[in-house]
Amino acid sequence: MAYQAAGLGALALAQALLYLWGGALGASAAQQLAAVLLGCGLGAAAVLWVSLDSQFRSWSWPWVFGLALATRLIAIQAAPLLEDDHYRYLWDGLRTATAFDPYRLPPSAFFGDLGGTTLPPAWQDVLSGINNPDVPTLYGPLLQGLFAFAYWLAPADVKAVQALLLVADLAVLALLAKQGAGQRAVLVLAVHPVVLKEAMASAHPDGLLALFLLLACAAWQRRRAVQMGAFLGLAVCTKVAALVALPLLAMAPAALLSGKRAPAKAWFESWLESWSKSWSKSWPLRASAGFCATLAALYLPFVWLGGNELAGLSTFAAQWRYNPLGYRLVESVVPAGVARPVAAALLAFLLIATMARWRAPARKPGATAFAWPAPTQVPPPVHQALLLLVLLSPVVNPWYWLWVLALSLHMRQGWLAVAVLASPLAYLNSTVLAEAGVSASLLPAQAFSVLWPASLVQMLALVLAWRWRQRLKLT
Repeated sequence: MAYQAAGLGALALAQALLYLWGGALGASAAQQLAAVLLGCGLGAAAVLWVSLDSQFRSWSWPWVFGLALATRLIAIQAAPLLEDDHYRYLWDGLRTATAFDPYRLPPSAFFGDLGGTTLPPAWQDVLSGINNPDVPTLYGPLLQGLFAFAYWLAPADVKAVQALLLVADLAVLALLAKQGAGQRAVLVLAVHPVVLKEAMASAHPDGLLALFLLLACAAWQRRRAVQMGAFLGLAVCTKVAALVALPLLAMAPAALLSGKRAPAKAWFESWLESWSKSWSKSWPLRASAGFCATLAALYLPFVWLGGNELAGLSTFAAQWRYNPLGYRLVESVVPAGVARPVAAALLAFLLIATMARWRAPARKPGATAFAWPAPTQVPPPVHQALLLLVLLSPVVNPWYWLWVLALSLHMRQGWLAVAVLASPLAYLNSTVLAEAGVSASLLPAQAFSVLWPASLVQMLALVLAWRWRQRLKLT
C-alpha cells in the first residue's frame, strides 16, 4: 500500500504542478497547451490506476481527502490555461455587486468611459479580455451571486472565484462519501484531470450544477419533495442545462404496497396503501412548489430590474458551435439548417426512452404503464440525461463534463468518468494550435475547429469505456 500511496500521490501532485507551470505569468500558448496535455495525461493515468486496482477501496478517508485538498490548493494557484471565460465572471461580479445589473447591457457598452469615469487599469484589463463582448452574459442568478461574492472578497482577482469553487468541490466529495460512493469513486474525482484543470485551474463553475443535482437526488431518495424541488431550482439557476433532469426528478419515489395481507391487518394496510398513493400523487405538486419558489426568489430581483440570461442563451443556442460529438453525426445526415431542431427532437425522444427504461423494472405484475415507481427503484438516472444533452449539443466544452462526473460516480457508473478523460483533446483546435506555433497550412480554416482525430478519440473513448463498464463500476 505504501508504494501505491506514493505513486498515486506523485501522479496527482505532478498533474497539479504542471497546471501551475502552464498558468504561470507570461506563459506562452505553447507552454499552456503542453501543460494541459501532459497534466491531463498524468491525471488519466491516475484515474485508470484507481479504476482498475481494487486495493484502493480500502484507503483511509483522511488520506483520500488530504490528497484531494493538496492537489486543489496547488491547482488554484494557476492562472486559467487556454481560457478567457474568467474575465466574464469577474465583470459580472462587478456589475452584480455594484449595480445589480449583469444582464441588461453587454460588456461592449462599457468600452471607453463608464459614466464619465475611466475604469481602473485592472478592470480595463478584465473588460478587454472578455470574449464575445457584444453578447450579454448567459450565466444564471446563482452564479451571479457567486461572482459578486468573489468581487467582495477580491475585486478583479480570479483567485477569489477559484477559492469558492474549491469549497464547492470539497462539498461534492464529502457528499459522495456520505452517500456511500466509496473510497475508489471519491479518489477518482479527487485526481480527475477535468476537475483539477477546468474547475480549479481554469475557474469554471459548472461543478456547482452537479452539487445541487446530487443534493436533489439525495432529497428524492429521502422522499422530500419540496427540498428536492428547491435543490433542482438551485441547479437550474446555476445552468439551465439542469432542466433535463426535471422530468426524471418530478416522478415520485412512491410506495406501492405489495405482499400477502393478513386478514387482521387488511383494513389498516388498505388505508395505508390509499394514503401512500395519495402522498405519491401529490409529489409533483409539492416538488413544483419548491422548484418555483426557488426560481422566483433568485430570478425575480433580476427580472424586476429588467434582465435575465435569455438573450445571451438564445445567441449561444442559435449560433455557437464547438467540438460537437453526437451532434456532428446529426449534421452529417440532415441539412445544416435543420440540424439543431433535429438534435433537439432526438434529445427529447431519448429522454423519454430513458424515463421509460428507468421505470420499467419497477412495474409490478399486472400494473399499468403509468404505475408510480416502487420504493425499491433506483434513483433517477440524471447522469444519463445530462450525458445525452452533452452528446447532442452543438457546443461541448471540456468543462461541461463536470455536470456528469460526480453524478455518474454516485450512480456507480465509473465507466463514464473514464470516458471523460479524452475531453481535454478539444484543446487541439485550430485557434489554440495556431497560437502555439503550429503551421496554419496544417490546420482547418475555421476558428476553434477541433481536429477530426481529436473528436474521433473522444467519441471512441465513450464507446470503449461503455464496453468495459462492468470493470469500471468502482464498487
